Amino acid sequence: MIAKLRRHWFFLLLLIVISVFYLSGVVSVPFHPDESTFLFMSSELEKSLTDPFSLAWENETSLTPSMRYRMIDAPLTRYLMGIGFLIAGIDAPKVDWDWGAAWGENKISGALPGPNLLLVGRMVVASFFPLSLILIYLIGLKLDGRLLGISILLIYSLNPLVLLHTRRVMAEGVLLFTILLALYALFDGDRLPLLAGLALSLAVNAKHSASLMLPAGLLAVGWLSYPVERKLYRVIRNLIFFGFGFGLLALVLNPFLWGNPIAAAQEAAHLRQDLLERQITDFSHIAPSQVLDSYGQRAAVILAQLYIAPPIFSETGNYNFFTAAAEESYLDSRGNILGRGPIGSGLYIAFSLLGLVATFQTLITGQGSTRRYAALLLFSFLGFCTGTLLLIPLAWQRYYLPLVPFVAILTGIGFIWGIKTSRNLLGHGRLFTRLTQVLAQFAPDSWMP
Repeated sequence: MIAKLRRHWFFLLLLIVISVFYLSGVVSVPFHPDESTFLFMSSELEKSLTDPFSLAWENETSLTPSMRYRMIDAPLTRYLMGIGFLIAGIDAPKVDWDWGAAWGENKISGALPGPNLLLVGRMVVASFFPLSLILIYLIGLKLDGRLLGISILLIYSLNPLVLLHTRRVMAEGVLLFTILLALYALFDGDRLPLLAGLALSLAVNAKHSASLMLPAGLLAVGWLSYPVERKLYRVIRNLIFFGFGFGLLALVLNPFLWGNPIAAAQEAAHLRQDLLERQITDFSHIAPSQVLDSYGQRAAVILAQLYIAPPIFSETGNYNFFTAAAEESYLDSRGNILGRGPIGSGLYIAFSLLGLVATFQTLITGQGSTRRYAALLLFSFLGFCTGTLLLIPLAWQRYYLPLVPFVAILTGIGFIWGIKTSRNLLGHGRLFTRLTQVLAQFAPDSWMP
């Protein structure tokens, strides 16, 4: 065991250094009012342990504000908040943030969390960051080895969107961890379909947008990478185990379904659609540029948010006066905005494209598990891209966070592929010979190989 850890000493060193940098910056992240809502809803854990059936939806008369949150938002983060507060011996806030009220009114009502409460909540979410680094390194090992693992770890961990959005008491920190966990589980989904279903269910229950990985999940458990008798039977068996794990965990984590599951699920879908329509209507008047009417606009925004745009602290300007100083201080730290200039963005885009080319090449020419991993990576990534393009009409940066782990992996693949290709050309090809001839005209003989 110790010998194996020694082989990964550089990863362990990076894990410690980057995690310390990340966690030390938690307090500097500007406050977002949605953090109050997640803190407020952390009381769900106590209710689910003491009287879980009181959380079930029965009919329209049971649609309280808490029930609305329960049916619209994924539950995992608020349960984790509850566990964190239980360990810390802190009570959840009793008042939710009121977006229609002024900052001062929310503060007086108790909706603005105190520094200690906010710090505990943020540390609960931030604790998943080191675990995400371990997962992304393990994914790199599976795809191509330690060098790729180190590369994508650095690319992911220094991404400005990750550094901002996963340090707040919101769903994104847990979401990115569970997406990476699901991807890692899907790599061996044909052998462990139940675990793959459970992992993907965790991701969907961190945020519903992770359901865009479901097609990749079905492919993972249905594509057998080993010879087996009665192949159709094994595929059907895998799909059943996968569906059982996914559905059972989703049911356990969503007690609003326990009373009348079909009607509750239909009502939840209606509430989410109604919320989206109201958001589009409101922002059409408040900030029309954030409503994306065409797929061309949506594609451009996806590209801009992933590679070019700086960290965006809020979707509305309601409370900018009160958060402006914290936002300016956060941006003054260069470590929080690395790679967001013309050169950095250009390099990231170029290496991402190289990574796509290299992964497609592996899909076509690769063999065995290498080909399988490439296919599942691409299928998951393209599923998120397609779903984001079709389903998200608002230019809200945190809605694009699920794509970030895949972009980091592809960028790392492109970087390593570029290094290997250049080395081969320089060491064995005509380019090295020609470069030597050119240099010989300007350098003393003793300088040349």
